[in-house]
Amino acid sequence: MPTNLPAEAEAAYQRYLEAKTLEEKIRALEEYISKIPKHKGTEKLLKQAKQTLTKLKLELERKREISKKQTYTPFSVSKEEDIMMVLLGLPGTGKTMLFNYLTNAGVSIKTTIIPNLGIMEFERVPIQVVDLPPIYSEDLDKTPNGRAIMGVARNSDVIGLVIDLTQDVNWQLNTLLRALKNAYILVNKNPPPIRFVKLSRGGIQISGLDYSPYTIEELREILKSAGVTNCILEFYGPVDQEDIEYALNRKIVYKKALIIATKGDVKGTKKSLNELVSIAKNFKIIPTSAILRFGKEILGKTILEELNVIRIWTKKKGQLADKPMIMPKGATVKDVAEKIHSEFVNRFKFALVERKGSKISKIRAGLGFQLMDGDIVTIYTGE
Repeated sequence: MPTNLPAEAEAAYQRYLEAKTLEEKIRALEEYISKIPKHKGTEKLLKQAKQTLTKLKLELERKREISKKQTYTPFSVSKEEDIMMVLLGLPGTGKTMLFNYLTNAGVSIKTTIIPNLGIMEFERVPIQVVDLPPIYSEDLDKTPNGRAIMGVARNSDVIGLVIDLTQDVNWQLNTLLRALKNAYILVNKNPPPIRFVKLSRGGIQISGLDYSPYTIEELREILKSAGVTNCILEFYGPVDQEDIEYALNRKIVYKKALIIATKGDVKGTKKSLNELVSIAKNFKIIPTSAILRFGKEILGKTILEELNVIRIWTKKKGQLADKPMIMPKGATVKDVAEKIHSEFVNRFKFALVERKGSKISKIRAGLGFQLMDGDIVTIYTGE
């Protein structure tokens, strides 16, 4: 290690050398990297340290997989609607009051210890809402059933981060985001431009190396430290050390998240809301008040926008369905037919699409016809 590093970096490196566990080594090495000055003279040192950090993290994950030890029982919450949103927040943020307002559930206002389930109706679209127990720390093991809570969040379509405008909004948001990251849940982030496929044979095949910060030898070493001996690793855009770590970790999931700001009725909370807007630029923020009962409509609209979905109504014998189908934007008549039943595609003759604002009241359409939000579709089949 160079002798001209700051004392804080040298101390962190010493802790790394003396660390007894993988977790301690990772923490010390992360601190060491953060204390190294960033300039041309330290580029090689930083690269080596980051490579070692990646190998240690992958080794830790591999050991956890092998151990198969679980110290908790995951909460069993099944998805019952096309859209499921979880409410995630710290203690005392008004999360359960918000849940009652959104779902009319009437749950007792006390610390939630198991998930509360309800349905929020938005323009006849049922959205399943799960009020999760509070998160006490970014360290999941310091929250009762912390890993189980995150297990439910992993299975959701959208995560509602409940932020209390009467408390420190910066601290709340950072605690929740770090807790999610510790559970391998990355929010409002696109997967890195990496294709990683494990194979049963064929060795390690790497392409697009110019996009990687590592040499082919370094990548092979990282893969082997993760227990990978046969795979395809393809880079199709610039990546960094963290991107590679995410791509190799099969536990990583990417989720949409939005911020639901509570207690907007309390005097003086506008300042906190402005602060939240300034620090959470990657999030849609919905101010709410369970007392004054506002925010529900904009929340429903924002959920559909964030998930990039449309509502398609179906008709059978002139009768409109009770609720719309939720389809990805760009869906076609074929997609709707398949969702109803695969036989509808095989026996398809034509469809009639009713579209608000269209000059033609009923559009005769084929399977490839692209649908828009609010379309009403009637499918005709042959014998």
